[in-house]
Formats: sequence, C-alpha cells, structure tokens
Amino acid sequence: IWDMYSNCVRYYPKERGESGCSLNIEHCLPKSWWGTGSENDTIYRDLYNLHPSDAQANSNKSNYAPGHVSKGDKFDNGSFRMDSKSKSQYNYICWEPAEEYRGDFARTYFYMVTAYEQQTWNSTYSAYVNNDSYLRFTPTIAQVLLDWHRADPVSDKERCRADIISDIQGNRNPFIDYPELVEYIWGDNKSHPVHLDSLVCGCGSGVCPDATTS
Repeated sequence: IWDMYSNCVRYYPKERGESGCSLNIEHCLPKSWWGTGSENDTIYRDLYNLHPSDAQANSNKSNYAPGHVSKGDKFDNGSFRMDSKSKSQYNYICWEPAEEYRGDFARTYFYMVTAYEQQTWNSTYSAYVNNDSYLRFTPTIAQVLLDWHRADPVSDKERCRADIISDIQGNRNPFIDYPELVEYIWGDNKSHPVHLDSLVCGCGSGVCPDATTS
C-alpha cells in the first residue's frame, strides 16, 4: 500500500474486505472545509482526493492546512511533519509531506477547487479557502501549493494513479496531464491567455486526454 503520510510499508491482509493495518482512507483536502452534505455527494467520494493514510498521521493532520513546516514540533514521523500554532510561521497549525509527495498534494488541492468551483466552502476555514477569492484559495495557501507544485513535478506514480482513477471515475485531473496550467490560474502567467493547443501533455501516453475535469 503506497502511503504518502509515512515511511511504513504495509500489505493487504489475506482476508477479503479487511483494510490495511493502521491505515485510514483520508480526504486530502479535508471534508470539513466544504461543510455539510451527504456522504454520497460526488465531492465526498472523489477518488482524486482519497488516499490511504497512516492512521496516526491522519489523526494529527485533522482539518489543518498545508504549509512550510520549520520545527515539526507537533508531529513528525520521519515523513509527514507538522508545526504547532506557536512554532508555525502562519500562526496556525500546518503540515507538509515528504518532498517527493508535495506536488501530488498540491495538484490534488488545485483539482478539488477547480472541479468543485461552485461549492460553498465552510466559513470556519476562511483562513485557508473561501467563497470570495478566485478559485477559492487564500493567497497564503495558494503560494504554499504553488511552491510544492513547482518543486515536485508530476511523477510516473502520479500519472499511473490518475489513469486508473480516470478509468473508474470518467474524468481527469488536468493539473497532472497539463502541469503548466497551474501557472495560468494561480501562478506567474495569470495575466496571459491560455492556448490549449500549445500545452505540453505530461500524461506519458501517445494520445493526450482533454484538459478538463468533467
């Protein structure tokens, strides 16, 4: 089981239907950020936002925000780290994964606010995401995710997972297929028009999927 929240190696048990030891199914972007709703809602069960997670890391992550961690004083399992509010540069608890997964998390967050742009976000978490800003992230969160996206390019593991999810769910994460789109929406190219026919597909296949989320 590929766990982006710890360095632990775990395997499926022999009995059908059992879950992996000490693992949760984690909503990468916390479900509390979008508030109430049926657990059958598309946003709740979107596979791009669901990952196997070390249970202890998941419990500590809770509904806190991504950030650049400096101390790791709240939680540190050698891979997934968290700063307490008093040690954080943001004056709130924040977390970061290992370097090789930061882009994975960032592109998940970018996908979620794009695919569910019309979602009403919970005002309790207005320091992270809100209903007023362009594609919902506050500037601080957008910058953290941009940093992660730029530092950790799309990997073969990420492409493979996206292909499998696409087969099941019937849609793509455009920020995995076309990573440069991020710069046109949140980054340095926000003032420039996007010419879709000139985008370079990073999907790794001969036929590029459409740059859409539906």
